[in-house]
Amino acid sequence: MSFADNVTDKLKQLESFTENSPLYLFPFKIASWTLLFLALIVTNILALIYWPFSAIAKLTRSEKTLSNQIVDISSEDELKKLVAKHDYVLVDFWAEWCGPCLLMSSAIESTSSKYSGEVVVTKVDASLNSTVSKSFGVRGLPTIIIFRKGVEFKRSSGAITFKQISDLVEEAKSQC
Repeated sequence: MSFADNVTDKLKQLESFTENSPLYLFPFKIASWTLLFLALIVTNILALIYWPFSAIAKLTRSEKTLSNQIVDISSEDELKKLVAKHDYVLVDFWAEWCGPCLLMSSAIESTSSKYSGEVVVTKVDASLNSTVSKSFGVRGLPTIIIFRKGVEFKRSSGAITFKQISDLVEEAKSQC
């Protein structure tokens, strides 16, 4: 499990504790929400620092395919054609300024490597392609949508780990 997956997993556990703990633990719930808020601020500050360097790299890159055969989508038609053409498509709606999105980037790359040839993994930069995000009803980042045989199978909003993404893909593949 990568560092980013560990951080995401721990934050999810903390969030789960905060939402499901009994009322008499209210002071701990406040502390947990404070810690989650601080973690969100830190990841977003790191993302904002990273953003200019990433933008420069994107300007110098000419190909549409990212590392590990991740396809960069820039239009709604392009995404619809890809979804219609392949049995399994995983779409990651993200933004360069989004801290949780950056935490998930290694999980997306690992998913692309693991399911190479079986699942087409794509990324849609929601800040640059807002019409695509709106047409697919994306309201929060990061959002993962898995399509099976041209139809949306499942979606998940918020940062998730490589294992959670793999579980979603396996679920889609097992239900034929």
